[in-house]
Amino acid sequence: MGASGQMAGWVYENNQGLFGPRAIWMLGWDDWSPYPHDSQVAATAIRHGNWDYVNNSITWDPNITDHSISSTAYIPLGPPRFWPQSGGYTWPWVDPAGTTKLYRLPAKVRYDAGTPFTQPP
Repeated sequence: MGASGQMAGWVYENNQGLFGPRAIWMLGWDDWSPYPHDSQVAATAIRHGNWDYVNNSITWDPNITDHSISSTAYIPLGPPRFWPQSGGYTWPWVDPAGTTKLYRLPAKVRYDAGTPFTQPP
C-alpha cells in the first residue's frame, strides 16, 4: 500500500481523524461533518501480511503466528487461464516477501502500450 518513494510525512495508522497526519490506515473515520469515529472498526479489523511503503515491509498482526504467504489466494494451483504463458509475465505478479515486489501486470502493460485488447510481448 502506498507508493515507492512517495510516503514522506506519512504514518502507518492515524487515530486522530481527518486532521491528523496522512496515513495508510485511518479506520472507522467518516469524512462527513461532524466526522464521527467508530473505534470498533480498528479494534475488529484484521490487518495481516500487508506490504506498505511507509514501513517498507510486511506488517503482521501480532496475534496471528502464521506468517506464510501463499503463492496466490485467487487460484491456489497457479495462474488463471487468461494469464499469458509467454512474454515474461510472472505469476503471482505481486511478491511482498521477495526481492522484487512487483512484476509486470499484463493489463497495465496493455494500457501503457495503448493496446487494451492486444497483448504486447
